[in-house]
Amino acid sequence: MLDAGLISYKHYMTWVDEIIMSNDEPDLWILELAATKNTQAAIKIITTYLNTEPFESVGQSYKVSFIACLWVKYKRREISWATFLFESGNEVDANSERVDCEYFYGMHHDLEDSKYSEVTENKQSAEVFKLFRSDIEESVSIYDEFAPYYSKFRDVYGT
Repeated sequence: MLDAGLISYKHYMTWVDEIIMSNDEPDLWILELAATKNTQAAIKIITTYLNTEPFESVGQSYKVSFIACLWVKYKRREISWATFLFESGNEVDANSERVDCEYFYGMHHDLEDSKYSEVTENKQSAEVFKLFRSDIEESVSIYDEFAPYYSKFRDVYGT
């Protein structure tokens, strides 16, 4: 979610504050996360934590999760359909789990050929949603848990 730009430090900062306040000895990764607003540093902290036992195999794969988060941004009108296709194509490769980069690049090409037709966009987006539905729903569920923390951050820090 951080890497796809769906959430930022404004979503996790008050979340980690709550964890720190409710624990006598919060995990080190929580303290480290509380100390950074830098997205890449936060990703590194979280990735390091998730690559330890017992979390090594938890949740969606990274690439599928990234695509699902981009989908959410698309549906919220934060990015265009063309941007979704291009960024998804950049993220996956020939060895991807479900689709390779040509799946998204081919759709992008077809979208361009249709002169960015709404009909083409709707057809393509329905196809992608069908393929990634459960992953998108999981991402929405996780995002919904973090969304209130954005408001809390604004209330606490005024930005």
